[in-house]
Amino acid sequence: MSRADTEFASIGNEAKAALQSALTLRNYGNNEFIYLQEDDAEQLYFVRAGHVRLSQLLEDGSAILFAILPPGEAFGELGVFERGLHCDMATAVGSATVASVSARTFRSLGQRHPELDQALARLVARRYRSYIELTRNLSLRSLSARLAQAVLRLADGLGTRMPYKGRDCACIGSVVNQTDLGLMARGARGNVNRALKSWERSGWIVTQNRSIIIVDRNKLELLALQEDE
Repeated sequence: MSRADTEFASIGNEAKAALQSALTLRNYGNNEFIYLQEDDAEQLYFVRAGHVRLSQLLEDGSAILFAILPPGEAFGELGVFERGLHCDMATAVGSATVASVSARTFRSLGQRHPELDQALARLVARRYRSYIELTRNLSLRSLSARLAQAVLRLADGLGTRMPYKGRDCACIGSVVNQTDLGLMARGARGNVNRALKSWERSGWIVTQNRSIIIVDRNKLELLALQEDE
């Protein structure tokens, strides 16, 4: 696995080698589905290159974006436990390489290497906490607050650091577009665009080469607590 902070990065070499030998690689094109909502959940997936978008289609035809996953992240984890259907859908963002292992094989590996099950349990717990946080954020009446929460979540999960006018700032790369922000904050793209421009005029962010540089994180954190427009 390629990111040092993911749950499976800390497993021992023997367990890691056993898991690696069971993985199958597949390349996906931009916006290609890895699985659809209500498909049989039969695989555990790992992002090896590129990014993967997790979202849910609602009954009214709209969608909620849960997360954009970078290399090293795992997803599709509930299938290992429930053997049911996916409650979300996964699509590639740009070109992506995804590794997968069948739920049956992973359960067998877990019997021989219990730390794999422990890593999976930590992943489920982290993903559950993030969904609870997202649900709480979506209950905010203010689009500005929901958007600020979305930007901060993406900066923490995807962001890199870059210098800007002598400061070390978080930066959300071009892998995230304004449509993604709208799906995560439950707002129309036009309203998201206007909010970002307002923040830029206030000096809180800078948009540059389709990236968002967070100049004043404190302002966004305060805005994220705002209940009303």
